[in-house]
Amino acid sequence: MSPPASSPRPERLPGFIAHPAFRYGLCILGAVIGGMLLFQLVGMPVFARIGVPHEYCYLREPRLVWLHVITDFLIGAAYLSISCTLAYLVWRSSRNIPLNWVFLAFGLFIITCGFTHFMEVVVIWHPMYWLSGYIKAVTAAASVATAIVIIPLVPRVLRMISDARESEQRRLEVEQLNQDLERFNYSVAHDLRAPLRGLSAFAQILIEDHGKELSPEARAHLDRMQASVTRMDALITDLLKYATIGRQELRLGTVSLDEVLRTVRSLMEVEIAERKAEVVAPEPLPLVLGDALLLQVVFQNLIGNGIKFVPPGTAPRVEISAERDEDHVTILFTDNGTGIPDMARERIFRLFERLHSRHPGTGIGLAITQRAVERLQGRIGVEGVEGASGSRFWVRLRAAPGPAASSAAEKRVG
Repeated sequence: MSPPASSPRPERLPGFIAHPAFRYGLCILGAVIGGMLLFQLVGMPVFARIGVPHEYCYLREPRLVWLHVITDFLIGAAYLSISCTLAYLVWRSSRNIPLNWVFLAFGLFIITCGFTHFMEVVVIWHPMYWLSGYIKAVTAAASVATAIVIIPLVPRVLRMISDARESEQRRLEVEQLNQDLERFNYSVAHDLRAPLRGLSAFAQILIEDHGKELSPEARAHLDRMQASVTRMDALITDLLKYATIGRQELRLGTVSLDEVLRTVRSLMEVEIAERKAEVVAPEPLPLVLGDALLLQVVFQNLIGNGIKFVPPGTAPRVEISAERDEDHVTILFTDNGTGIPDMARERIFRLFERLHSRHPGTGIGLAITQRAVERLQGRIGVEGVEGASGSRFWVRLRAAPGPAASSAAEKRVG
């Protein structure tokens, strides 16, 4: 599953330079420097000293001086910290935060307020009142601009709050409906199983007690009835699995795919031997973030499909491999089966979809697999095998966090 070749793209600027917050910051810095130059041009020397320091206003009383120094410094530091937090929040989540520029405006307003307090500390010992006044002018401009842009946003923010409440209410309703549907599924499946057991038991009694009296045609009817009961029971079992997947408690953690494969091989040992199939993993598989039981369901269904749907006279073979790509792992299940037509590659994951009627099955296995993968916050798909028959199912999951995930395979090889 290598990415398709593409034409070379022009080199992009580093991420922090291309980020809107960085560009806004440069514009603000340019405006501040331009304002300083303008003050100089109109005869207001920003960095000039005039008069006496503020400590003389405090009668050079040390306790009074340090009271003002400490409190102004702490207020300024708090303002600076709040501004940096807002800037970082916008930097990391600008695409997910609505009206993120408002956070930047608040950050500018707060940081200028902080600098006014820092200047109060400076002027205690250095009479740089022009610079203090200039910073207050910048603060006034940022404050007025923020106040002006916020007022028209009030109706929009109220609408967003209302939409968020409605969205949350709809989410809860959908979740409740899904839970009701799963409970209904579970209940119906159990209720249907009881009469099936009765049908199977009575058919077996007729065969055992009155088999010699039955005509060949009647015996054939009973055999067909039992086969239908068996198929219906398998269908109900799969429906129960489908319902259970949605209700099963999810325990996400670091899972070894090699261990999952060993467990599934053990569970499917008889079926693999009966079909004389080969299930191989040429290289050690990586660690993923998932649930071991759900991953066993995925492996068991995809391996089962691979060894079941093969042309007559073909020894089934399923090869399992994996590719790591940044924070994700793609698991590949490649078989030598009958293949899946392009037009059917999406619908095969629907309930009761069957492509090969000559093979036994309920048409629910891949739906169960897809649901398990989705619960693991992953994706699943299928593609053809280039230059060969068969199919390749791929499952994309999150890689296990930490350096151990990337080096786990090397350790197992060693």
